[in-house]
Amino acid sequence: MSGKHIVLYTSNPCAQCDKVRDMLDSWGVSYEEKTVTGNPDNLRTIQQEGIYGTPVTFVEGETVLGVQESRLKKKLTA
Repeated sequence: MSGKHIVLYTSNPCAQCDKVRDMLDSWGVSYEEKTVTGNPDNLRTIQQEGIYGTPVTFVEGETVLGVQESRLKKKLTA
Protein backbone atom coordinates (compact mmCIF):
# COMPACT_ATOMS: atom_id res chain seq x y z
CA MET A 1 0.00 0.00 0.00
CA SER A 2 2.79 2.44 0.81
CA GLY A 3 6.48 2.96 0.28
CA LYS A 4 6.50 5.70 2.90
CA HIS A 5 8.60 5.78 6.05
CA ILE A 6 6.35 4.64 8.90
CA VAL A 7 7.21 4.45 12.59
CA LEU A 8 4.74 2.94 15.06
CA TYR A 9 5.27 3.68 18.75
CA THR A 10 3.70 1.10 21.04
CA SER A 11 3.62 0.02 24.67
CA ASN A 12 3.07 -3.33 26.34
CA PRO A 13 0.45 -4.47 27.01
CA CYS A 14 -1.70 -2.36 24.66
CA ALA A 15 -4.79 -3.68 22.85
CA GLN A 16 -5.03 -0.50 20.75
CA CYS A 17 -1.40 -0.94 19.68
CA ASP A 18 -2.22 -4.51 18.63
CA LYS A 19 -5.07 -3.19 16.47
CA VAL A 20 -2.86 -0.71 14.62
CA ARG A 21 -0.12 -3.32 14.17
CA ASP A 22 -2.69 -5.80 12.80
CA MET A 23 -4.07 -3.19 10.36
CA LEU A 24 -0.62 -2.34 9.02
CA ASP A 25 0.27 -6.02 8.71
CA SER A 26 -3.00 -6.87 6.92
CA TRP A 27 -2.34 -4.05 4.43
CA GLY A 28 1.17 -5.36 3.77
CA VAL A 29 2.75 -2.13 4.97
CA SER A 30 6.36 -2.11 6.13
CA TYR A 31 6.96 -0.15 9.31
CA GLU A 32 9.42 0.28 12.12
CA GLU A 33 8.02 -0.46 15.56
CA LYS A 34 9.44 1.25 18.62
CA THR A 35 8.18 0.36 22.07
CA VAL A 36 8.13 2.94 24.83
CA THR A 37 7.77 0.30 27.55
CA GLY A 38 11.13 0.13 29.30
CA ASN A 39 12.70 2.42 26.70
CA PRO A 40 13.01 5.99 28.01
CA ASP A 41 14.58 7.25 24.76
CA ASN A 42 11.54 6.23 22.71
CA LEU A 43 9.19 7.66 25.34
CA ARG A 44 11.12 10.93 25.37
CA THR A 45 10.91 11.10 21.56
CA ILE A 46 7.11 11.08 21.50
CA GLN A 47 6.85 13.33 24.57
CA GLN A 48 8.95 15.94 22.76
CA GLU A 49 6.15 15.95 20.16
CA GLY A 50 3.57 16.54 22.92
CA ILE A 51 2.33 12.95 22.78
CA TYR A 52 1.83 11.04 26.01
CA GLY A 53 0.07 7.85 24.93
CA THR A 54 0.29 4.98 22.49
CA PRO A 55 -0.27 3.91 19.83
CA VAL A 56 1.03 6.74 17.71
CA THR A 57 1.97 6.27 14.08
CA PHE A 58 4.24 8.62 12.18
CA VAL A 59 3.79 8.49 8.40
CA GLU A 60 6.53 10.56 6.75
CA GLY A 61 6.62 12.56 9.99
CA GLU A 62 2.85 13.18 10.12
CA THR A 63 1.10 11.93 13.24
CA VAL A 64 -1.86 9.57 13.53
CA LEU A 65 -2.90 9.10 17.15
CA GLY A 66 -4.63 5.96 18.36
CA VAL A 67 -6.64 3.64 16.11
CA GLN A 68 -7.86 5.76 13.20
CA GLU A 69 -8.20 3.37 10.29
CA SER A 70 -9.52 5.83 7.70
CA ARG A 71 -7.04 8.56 8.61
CA LEU A 72 -4.17 6.09 8.54
CA LYS A 73 -5.22 4.75 5.13
CA LYS A 74 -5.45 8.30 3.82
CA LYS A 75 -1.93 9.15 5.02
CA LEU A 76 -0.55 5.95 3.51
CA THR A 77 -2.11 6.51 0.08
CA ALA A 78 -1.67 10.30 -0.20
